Amino acid sequence: MSPTLLQINFNFSSTPAAYEAASAPAAAFIAGVPGLAWKIWPISEERSEAGGIYLFESAEAASAFALQVAAMLSADPTFSNVSIKQFGVIEALTAVTRGPVAPAQTTTFAGLAAAALAAVPSVTPAEAQRRLAADPYTLVIDVRDAADVAVTGTVPGALNISYGALTYQADHQAPEPWRAPQLSDHDRPIITTCILGPLGALGGKLLHDMGFTDVAILEGGVHAWIEAGLPVATNGKG
Repeated sequence: MSPTLLQINFNFSSTPAAYEAASAPAAAFIAGVPGLAWKIWPISEERSEAGGIYLFESAEAASAFALQVAAMLSADPTFSNVSIKQFGVIEALTAVTRGPVAPAQTTTFAGLAAAALAAVPSVTPAEAQRRLAADPYTLVIDVRDAADVAVTGTVPGALNISYGALTYQADHQAPEPWRAPQLSDHDRPIITTCILGPLGALGGKLLHDMGFTDVAILEGGVHAWIEAGLPVATNGKG
């Protein structure tokens, strides 16, 4: 299916305020039209002209609605000079100029994790251990819930901040009591982790997006750390 624009123009014989009030019930109806992504309601008070610019998911959906609205407008004497035009979309050029015609995309946990891993570098357990030994200021953050950390243990010295809490504890604009003092420095070296890696990747991406400049993700998470035979702490606190 290709996105399709429908452009409808007409003159109205009432005042602009009266036209808007009379059209209010139609807005709820139009919002439920099958295949409609959105509608913009243009109006020119000077020309007593209004109408709609619609984006449909397909030409078929646009055509079906065009037939319906044409019949409605022709039956109402308060509307005249009706023009209904249907257009395809040059998607490549529209994307350049930020036109909102891209199809809706669903997001999954796996997709979010993949995007995070593409945006933030990963380090192996061996490399993470080397960084921790070379620079004690490096901070490991385990973004799991405390109960989960207690079951498996975590990297020695790791700070346990759940992913949900990280959203505000890392925010330098949040009220000071909400912030984690360990995250006061945007340039501090940080390695994020969870049990297998994906949630840690989301934590790393979150910090990256919040302005932290030296963030890495522990590849394979705490599970990989344990499999590498590296020491494990049981309290998850730093």
